[in-house]
Amino acid sequence: MKNTKIFLLFICCTLWGSGLFAQDTKFGVRLGVGLPDLESRDNNIFSSGFNSVAGFDGGVFLDYGITENFSLKFEVAFARKGGERDGLQPIPNSLLDPALSAITQGQTVYASFENTAVFSYITVPILAKYEWHLGSKWGVYVNGGVYADFIINPTQQTSGTSQLFYDANGTVPVQIPANPQDPPQDWILVDLPAQDFNTDNDINDDISDMDFGFMLGVGASYALNSKHEIIADIRGSYGLIPLQKDTDTYGDVHMGSLVFSLGYAYTFDKKNKKKDD
Repeated sequence: MKNTKIFLLFICCTLWGSGLFAQDTKFGVRLGVGLPDLESRDNNIFSSGFNSVAGFDGGVFLDYGITENFSLKFEVAFARKGGERDGLQPIPNSLLDPALSAITQGQTVYASFENTAVFSYITVPILAKYEWHLGSKWGVYVNGGVYADFIINPTQQTSGTSQLFYDANGTVPVQIPANPQDPPQDWILVDLPAQDFNTDNDINDDISDMDFGFMLGVGASYALNSKHEIIADIRGSYGLIPLQKDTDTYGDVHMGSLVFSLGYAYTFDKKNKKKDD
């Protein structure tokens, strides 16, 4: 956490310093929605099959002009990412109640329930941007670079009740003896009653504290006048650090995202101001 604070302080100082010395600087705000993608590279049964959960993605940015067309873009944003998986799915043995683990004896079991993983991030992208000016009003641009994600309070929410099964098709139920007091050869096996999956768990200890990856995007701008402009932005990102710390159980899972947003930017044209003076 200390390293995270130092990194964010460094970025803030960089943004402030860039604003002081840039010849043509834009400061703005971006608000949008992100469609995250939890990708299991090795098709791990515990991590694959999650669908995107749309979430807020927005922040403030500083666009530091190097030339008329090229600039460096610094941003600090908040993003909600996650995925959901409904229906029959496997349960890691480590998450089973000890009494159930004793019954299943280490075998992977399946249950039908709703499973939602939600992650909040502070995202810090640093992007190189090139913009083409289409007349006096319109512009289009591409930008790309790197970003760092710092996770905040990750949670996993599950709901529903279900029987347990030994197979992914739900045809072999977990059974227990109805008469455990009798010798094993005389047991009468019955299906294990449905289990409650209504939980809300803090999974901070199971998830990597930060992510680092690449970001690429395109956008368009419309100048209301020489100082104010509206921006439409589309960007994609892909993280390089595995999401789960326990890769032996959950496999090699990475977070990607596609973000659609609108923004506003104000231009501080210091170069022209000096000429006027």
